[in-house]
Amino acid sequence: MPEILTTKFKSDTTRLFINSLASDEYYLFVSAINEFDPSNSSFSKNEFLEKTLFGKKILNEDIHFMIKYYPWQKGLVYEEYDDREDLTEKKFYAVVGPNDNDTGDYRVYKCLNNNDSAEVSSPPNYDAAQVDQIYETADGYVWKYIYRLTDLEFEAYNALGYIPLVGEFDVNPAVVSGGVISDIVVENPLDNSGYVVETGGMIGSPFSSGVMIVDPFTTWSPIANYYVGQYIYTTNPSNGVSCLFEILYYSYNTLTTNAEIRVGADLISGQPNPVAAGVLSNASFQIFPRVKITGDGSGAIGIPNVSNGRITSITMLAGGSNYRNVVVEVVDPVFDFDPEDNTTTDVRATVRARISPYGNHGYNLVDEFKCRHFSFYAYITAENNTEIGDTNTYAGVGIVKNPEFAGASPEVFDNRIAIVTDDIDRVTANTTIIQLDSNNETVFSGIVHEVDASSNTFFIAEYMGPYQNNGSTGEGDTSLDLTLPFRNDIGQTIQINSPVASNVTLSEYIQRSGEVIFMENFFPLERTDLSREEFKFVLEY
Repeated sequence: MPEILTTKFKSDTTRLFINSLASDEYYLFVSAINEFDPSNSSFSKNEFLEKTLFGKKILNEDIHFMIKYYPWQKGLVYEEYDDREDLTEKKFYAVVGPNDNDTGDYRVYKCLNNNDSAEVSSPPNYDAAQVDQIYETADGYVWKYIYRLTDLEFEAYNALGYIPLVGEFDVNPAVVSGGVISDIVVENPLDNSGYVVETGGMIGSPFSSGVMIVDPFTTWSPIANYYVGQYIYTTNPSNGVSCLFEILYYSYNTLTTNAEIRVGADLISGQPNPVAAGVLSNASFQIFPRVKITGDGSGAIGIPNVSNGRITSITMLAGGSNYRNVVVEVVDPVFDFDPEDNTTTDVRATVRARISPYGNHGYNLVDEFKCRHFSFYAYITAENNTEIGDTNTYAGVGIVKNPEFAGASPEVFDNRIAIVTDDIDRVTANTTIIQLDSNNETVFSGIVHEVDASSNTFFIAEYMGPYQNNGSTGEGDTSLDLTLPFRNDIGQTIQINSPVASNVTLSEYIQRSGEVIFMENFFPLERTDLSREEFKFVLEY
């Protein structure tokens, strides 16, 4: 039995995660002085939490949906959008960077047509005056502009071959009933034949009844109603207004070589006749085969591009709306076109429509870009370094969801225990320090992470372990006993200065709390007071 795993499920799961940001908090945790095993097990996750050195809250604005980074590059072939194809992991969009545009940023364009899998040579260049934001470039590609990344956003958030979805887009757009017709594909552009285009100009103003007297630029057929059922496409040279009509009646005067054409409403504007639609007396026009669009939506209009008797492509004048199912055909001319007759060279054009994602291109970015990744961006600043340990090493980082704290959730927390003692000369960094009870049993153990002799203070890390928590110390979440001295690795006693409560600083983090959703280890990295770190995590559901 075949299995189909739709990326829609992964996109929805990612969307649910992003939606949870309103109620959940996420922190970067830095853990472990030395390497540890980050396997996907409860033991490893608990070990990661127990060895936490410090953490920093990740701001909601630094958590993003992520998509693959496909930079526009000359000579590549990009996949064109097709509603019949699974575009997952395919280059169906390109990111035009500052070196290839005039805007100085990163612009994401979706490929609507790749000119029969040609190599790209001309990047789309953004123009605010372009109403539909669809660009046909010199290499024959057609691109749809989707969104932009500033240079700062790109530098801050790109990671591991991914870039973020940014800007004011709707994570959960309203449900819509369908899409627009993105384009109409001619499937046999080199093989169809027998189609004719006629050109001409108006003679005087058209009548409001729909009658137009025209001057053919070539000799037209004298057969009555020869062009009935075809389109006439008019264009005013003075204002560029174009109108499209279906021909209802045709008559050719062989003496004057003029023709009378009667039409109905303008299919573009909906006006009832050429006068109302604004057709002027000096308008030029073309007559060509009608493209018939039948579907459960409405409003789509396409016209054929004919070259040497062949329909090479279809230009969409309007994409319509609410299409889920559609059939397109080029209506056969009534006369002198018979593909069924083997004695002719007539071949019918085969066409099909491609429906956009519901709501049109750029409406639902999460689903449209097959988004199943998200990123966390966290950073340690110079100011943060005054609040956490800036010495020694660390070997693990991770993301923890909803850790608990003794007070309000801090931006940054230091998870080490600070001890002030006059026995500071007995303390050495990276050695083990313990407490013993009356039975000479170890009840507390930790690693000296840092020694500050100038303030008689040392800092203990990795102090959790298989010991009973001491309910009278702090939040009762560690085994530290404030009534006992410490002993170093050679048995020397280290007393906490009196009063003890004033010379012990505990972490506000409730130990072992929070859900580890990601962790990673590496060769231990050394920290100094000059350390400035950026962490970029790209995760997948």
